[in-house]
Amino acid sequence: MTPNQLPAALPVADLDTQIEQLERRLVAREAWIQSAAESLARRAQLAVTPKPWVLPVAGVGMVLWLGWRLWHRPVPARQVIVHAPAKPAERPIDGIADLPWAGLTALGWPLAPVAWQERLSPAAAATVVSTVLSIGRRLLRRRVR
Repeated sequence: MTPNQLPAALPVADLDTQIEQLERRLVAREAWIQSAAESLARRAQLAVTPKPWVLPVAGVGMVLWLGWRLWHRPVPARQVIVHAPAKPAERPIDGIADLPWAGLTALGWPLAPVAWQERLSPAAAATVVSTVLSIGRRLLRRRVR
Protein backbone atom coordinates (compact mmCIF):
# COMPACT_ATOMS: atom_id res chain seq x y z
CA MET A 1 0.00 0.00 0.00
CA THR A 2 1.46 3.40 -0.99
CA PRO A 3 1.34 6.30 1.43
CA ASN A 4 -1.51 8.07 -0.41
CA GLN A 5 -3.98 5.16 -0.34
CA LEU A 6 -6.45 4.67 2.46
CA PRO A 7 -7.86 1.35 3.63
CA ALA A 8 -11.07 0.41 1.81
CA ALA A 9 -13.50 0.85 4.69
CA LEU A 10 -12.89 3.33 7.47
CA PRO A 11 -15.44 3.78 10.16
CA VAL A 12 -16.59 7.32 10.63
CA ALA A 13 -14.55 8.70 13.53
CA ASP A 14 -14.45 11.88 15.47
CA LEU A 15 -12.39 14.86 14.35
CA ASP A 16 -9.36 14.13 16.55
CA THR A 17 -9.04 10.59 15.14
CA GLN A 18 -9.30 11.87 11.56
CA ILE A 19 -6.59 14.51 12.18
CA GLU A 20 -4.36 11.86 13.76
CA GLN A 21 -4.82 9.56 10.74
CA LEU A 22 -4.02 12.41 8.33
CA GLU A 23 -0.88 13.26 10.28
CA ARG A 24 0.26 9.61 10.11
CA ARG A 25 -0.34 9.61 6.37
CA LEU A 26 1.70 12.84 5.98
CA VAL A 27 4.56 11.42 8.06
CA ALA A 28 4.52 8.20 6.00
CA ARG A 29 4.52 10.20 2.74
CA GLU A 30 7.45 12.36 3.90
CA ALA A 31 9.41 9.23 4.87
CA TRP A 32 8.71 7.71 1.45
CA ILE A 33 9.82 10.93 -0.33
CA GLN A 34 13.00 11.06 1.76
CA SER A 35 13.88 7.43 1.00
CA ALA A 36 13.23 7.97 -2.72
CA ALA A 37 15.45 11.10 -2.71
CA GLU A 38 18.25 9.25 -0.90
CA SER A 39 18.01 6.39 -3.39
CA LEU A 40 18.21 8.85 -6.29
CA ALA A 41 21.23 10.56 -4.72
CA ARG A 42 23.01 7.21 -4.26
CA ARG A 43 22.36 6.24 -7.90
CA ALA A 44 23.59 9.64 -9.14
CA GLN A 45 26.73 9.35 -7.02
CA LEU A 46 27.43 5.90 -8.49
CA ALA A 47 26.86 7.21 -12.01
CA VAL A 48 29.35 10.08 -11.73
CA THR A 49 32.04 8.21 -9.78
CA PRO A 50 34.89 7.41 -12.18
CA LYS A 51 35.56 3.77 -12.81
CA PRO A 52 38.96 2.44 -11.66
CA TRP A 53 40.06 1.64 -15.23
CA VAL A 54 39.46 5.13 -16.69
CA LEU A 55 42.67 6.80 -15.45
CA PRO A 56 45.08 4.06 -16.65
CA VAL A 57 43.41 3.95 -20.07
CA ALA A 58 43.62 7.74 -20.41
CA GLY A 59 47.30 7.63 -19.38
CA VAL A 60 48.13 4.95 -21.93
CA GLY A 61 46.31 6.91 -24.62
CA MET A 62 48.26 10.08 -23.75
CA VAL A 63 51.59 8.22 -23.82
CA LEU A 64 50.75 6.68 -27.22
CA TRP A 65 49.75 10.05 -28.64
CA LEU A 66 52.94 11.75 -27.38
CA GLY A 67 55.07 8.91 -28.76
CA TRP A 68 53.37 9.20 -32.14
CA ARG A 69 53.89 12.98 -32.18
CA LEU A 70 57.60 12.59 -31.34
CA TRP A 71 58.10 9.82 -33.89
CA HIS A 72 56.36 11.74 -36.71
CA ARG A 73 57.95 15.13 -36.21
CA PRO A 74 57.84 17.27 -39.33
CA VAL A 75 61.16 17.53 -41.14
CA PRO A 76 62.31 21.14 -41.29
CA ALA A 77 62.04 22.57 -44.79
CA ARG A 78 65.24 23.33 -46.63
CA GLN A 79 66.01 26.96 -47.13
CA VAL A 80 65.76 28.03 -50.71
CA ILE A 81 67.76 31.03 -51.83
CA VAL A 82 66.17 32.98 -54.64
CA HIS A 83 68.45 35.18 -56.70
CA ALA A 84 66.40 38.17 -57.73
CA PRO A 85 67.55 40.43 -60.56
CA ALA A 86 69.33 43.57 -59.44
CA LYS A 87 66.80 45.84 -61.13
CA PRO A 88 63.16 44.78 -61.46
CA ALA A 89 61.43 45.19 -64.80
CA GLU A 90 59.72 48.54 -65.02
CA ARG A 91 56.19 48.99 -66.11
CA PRO A 92 55.83 50.99 -69.29
CA ILE A 93 54.55 54.46 -68.68
CA ASP A 94 51.28 55.05 -70.45
CA GLY A 95 49.55 58.20 -69.31
CA ILE A 96 46.15 57.30 -70.73
CA ALA A 97 46.14 53.81 -69.14
CA ASP A 98 46.90 55.23 -65.71
CA LEU A 99 43.89 57.54 -65.57
CA PRO A 100 41.02 56.49 -63.28
CA TRP A 101 38.51 55.95 -66.07
CA ALA A 102 35.70 54.66 -63.87
CA GLY A 103 35.89 57.81 -61.74
CA LEU A 104 36.07 60.03 -64.80
CA THR A 105 32.88 58.39 -66.06
CA ALA A 106 30.99 60.00 -63.19
CA LEU A 107 32.33 63.40 -64.20
CA GLY A 108 31.33 62.93 -67.82
CA TRP A 109 27.91 61.45 -67.01
CA PRO A 110 25.99 64.73 -67.46
CA LEU A 111 27.51 65.05 -70.94
CA ALA A 112 26.24 61.62 -72.04
CA PRO A 113 23.22 61.47 -74.36
CA VAL A 114 19.85 61.62 -72.62
CA ALA A 115 18.83 58.21 -73.99
CA TRP A 116 21.88 56.64 -72.28
CA GLN A 117 21.12 58.46 -69.04
CA GLU A 118 17.57 57.09 -69.05
CA ARG A 119 18.64 53.48 -69.69
CA LEU A 120 21.80 53.25 -67.54
CA SER A 121 22.73 54.37 -64.07
CA PRO A 122 26.11 56.04 -63.41
CA ALA A 123 27.28 52.96 -61.49
CA ALA A 124 26.42 50.66 -64.41
CA ALA A 125 28.26 52.94 -66.82
CA ALA A 126 31.34 53.02 -64.57
CA THR A 127 31.25 49.22 -64.37
CA VAL A 128 31.06 48.87 -68.17
CA VAL A 129 33.88 51.37 -68.71
CA SER A 130 36.20 49.74 -66.16
CA THR A 131 35.50 46.26 -67.56
CA VAL A 132 36.14 47.32 -71.16
CA LEU A 133 39.33 49.15 -70.17
CA SER A 134 40.73 46.23 -68.17
CA ILE A 135 40.09 43.85 -71.08
CA GLY A 136 41.59 46.34 -73.53
CA ARG A 137 44.69 46.85 -71.39
CA ARG A 138 45.30 43.09 -71.26
CA LEU A 139 44.85 42.66 -74.99
CA LEU A 140 46.85 45.72 -76.06
CA ARG A 141 49.51 46.01 -73.37
CA ARG A 142 53.12 46.26 -74.36
CA ARG A 143 55.49 43.46 -73.47
CA VAL A 144 58.29 44.35 -71.07
CA ARG A 145 61.69 43.06 -72.22
